[in-house]
Amino acid sequence: MPTKKRVSPERTYLYIDGTNLFAGLVELFGADKIPPFATILKDIEALVKPQKVYFYASYMVGANYNRRPELRKLAGTEGHFYSEVKKTKNLTFYKGSRSPTSGKEKGVDVHLAVDIVRDVFLKKCKNVIIMTGDADLVYPLEIAKQFGAKVQAIFLPNRFSLGITVESDKATILNYLGKFAFRSGGRIPRKLEVLAIKRPRVHAPGVG
Repeated sequence: MPTKKRVSPERTYLYIDGTNLFAGLVELFGADKIPPFATILKDIEALVKPQKVYFYASYMVGANYNRRPELRKLAGTEGHFYSEVKKTKNLTFYKGSRSPTSGKEKGVDVHLAVDIVRDVFLKKCKNVIIMTGDADLVYPLEIAKQFGAKVQAIFLPNRFSLGITVESDKATILNYLGKFAFRSGGRIPRKLEVLAIKRPRVHAPGVG
């Protein structure tokens, strides 16, 4: 009797624009009171259960915050936050770079975009979950859908992208502190869910 071919379960991968996430959390809560990454991930996992998490970020350049002492503490908070991220189970951390002159991030979004397209094309994942507010990442989502993937977007209230929402099959805002405001002049898209979530557990970064 021939054996039945095992059907692989649909794989769900979460791709996080980490620099965008960190900046958004600082804006929402302040550099001294940002919530641990684990609490943000817990809120995400209440919506979807990813098998893998990919986190893309870059660190502030020492030459830049040496010229601006007020950024030194923020750089310490950033380092502490990313150290917590790296301890997450089933998470791959991609460290990008920044320009030593302008401090602008280099290549991180490209790496994220290519990874999405690669994983979908090679059939490593069927469900793409993206967390970013960067509308430049609309195109890789479009390509992923052309290859049959489903796309879901998750946003902070102050890191919303209408373009990514339109391209996604579903979109959700973790509306911390009730800060989300829709300013496009039209109605909120039906596929967009705005969740009123209690403020995550606050911790002290422990940096000077």
